[in-house]
Amino acid sequence: MPVVVNRNTYQGLKLVNGSNYKALDVIIDEAYPGHRISADTILHFGPPAGIILAAESTKDFNFVGMPTGTILLTPLSSKIECVRRRPWQRHDVSRRGLPCTAAFACTDYKVQGRTLERVALELRGTKTVQVCGQAIPSQCDPYSLYVQLSRSSSMRGIMLLSKVRERDIIGNTMPENMVAAEKRLEELSEATIQEAEVRDQSSPM
Repeated sequence: MPVVVNRNTYQGLKLVNGSNYKALDVIIDEAYPGHRISADTILHFGPPAGIILAAESTKDFNFVGMPTGTILLTPLSSKIECVRRRPWQRHDVSRRGLPCTAAFACTDYKVQGRTLERVALELRGTKTVQVCGQAIPSQCDPYSLYVQLSRSSSMRGIMLLSKVRERDIIGNTMPENMVAAEKRLEELSEATIQEAEVRDQSSPM
């Protein structure tokens, strides 16, 4: 089963947020015994002790007691403390689970920088708008549009989940506030470089 890690766990071993693996096996935690609900199904309450993962980046790994080319991902604990913006929360809450999620489907954010052989895309916005009294998906964000369409290595590898709408492609430009923000960042970058160059020139050798 494909999974994607969603927390930086072991950076030196590439077990980091956004990294993709194939889950090979689940190690059951003996503290949470299973309950058989049918002849072929056992239900476990509580997180497993870990899962065994494999990927191209793990092919040379050889940890003691584990299959060659695999790595172990163990559960992590997180705490949600009471804060003023959540007046309804009366107690601190802790949860423990595996820092990963199934990767049958991913957001465009999670697949940035990857090249995929085959992709199924949904070229739609994340909100809905009212048109003639009907709620329809908003226009696809231009950044998302670029990221999605550029993940596949060929046109043959692209499958669309919904019929393409002209307004999602034609004239789909960045909002003015985003254009202004990018221009501002470029100006700040140039100013920072100039200040650094002046500082270096004025520093005594």
